[in-house]
Amino acid sequence: MSETSRTSQPDETDAAGLTLQIKQFALSAGADVVGVADPHAWDEHVPEGHRPYDILPGTESVIVVGSRGPTAGAWRSPLHRVMEVNGYDFRNDAAIHRLADNIETQLGYKAIQAPGLPTGGHQPPFSMMLAAVLAGLGTRSLAANIILNPKFGLLYYSACFTTLKLEHDCMLEQDVCPHTMCVESYRRFGTTPCIAACPSDEGGCLDGSIDDDGRIDYSYYDRERCVSRAMNFGINSFQKALAQIVAEDDKDKQSTMVQSDFFSRSCSAITHYKESVAQCFECMRVCPIGRQERKLR
Repeated sequence: MSETSRTSQPDETDAAGLTLQIKQFALSAGADVVGVADPHAWDEHVPEGHRPYDILPGTESVIVVGSRGPTAGAWRSPLHRVMEVNGYDFRNDAAIHRLADNIETQLGYKAIQAPGLPTGGHQPPFSMMLAAVLAGLGTRSLAANIILNPKFGLLYYSACFTTLKLEHDCMLEQDVCPHTMCVESYRRFGTTPCIAACPSDEGGCLDGSIDDDGRIDYSYYDRERCVSRAMNFGINSFQKALAQIVAEDDKDKQSTMVQSDFFSRSCSAITHYKESVAQCFECMRVCPIGRQERKLR
């Protein structure tokens, strides 16, 4: 393909066809949902340096895919490590990798997977949650601001920046959260299933309120408290364990802690990030959104 054809953009008719083609490819690659966002939609939400075209100059489209991550069976296993190793297979990342390759090799436009993890410090350069919202795939929830898709509920998201101009999707007009059942629960009992599962006033992570129109009025999420409980086999657990080991004065006990299965798994998570999956999903387990998709025999 010539450089001219690589840099010229398709007309509206071709763009519509390419957009459909891209979405079908993403779904066949393992995504459950796919949407396309305008890269300039980030301008009013994030500072310079965190916008798609800051990471890939010339970005014309942001393609976002979502997948269900752990299988329904893995969610039900009482052994959390089963879900870590077998259930969470990063289908969203696999789909976006294949999609980016396809755009470059078959269509001749630049493409790059959006960076979802911090490259320095704790702040990632790009928010997958915001990407999912701007691509019309979901809206924020009372449960830790997790983005909920109207059909599937919790999904894991990945994104791709490309210089290919595609048709952009609109954000959802209807909030996914709160569910009508949750609105009724709040009006009767003053809480929702997710907040009741982890209330901040009882040492949990969540709090919030719903207004008279049935929309989120206020939400609170204690991230530090949540991480300290949920991330028991990841990088965060390594930090927790290391602090305890260093502070231990009993040399024999300290040695036992270093050789323990818990610390070994924590060390493994540093080089094998796949095993850094949260073990607490109580707020999502009780969420009614997407429940129909999770019903299996």
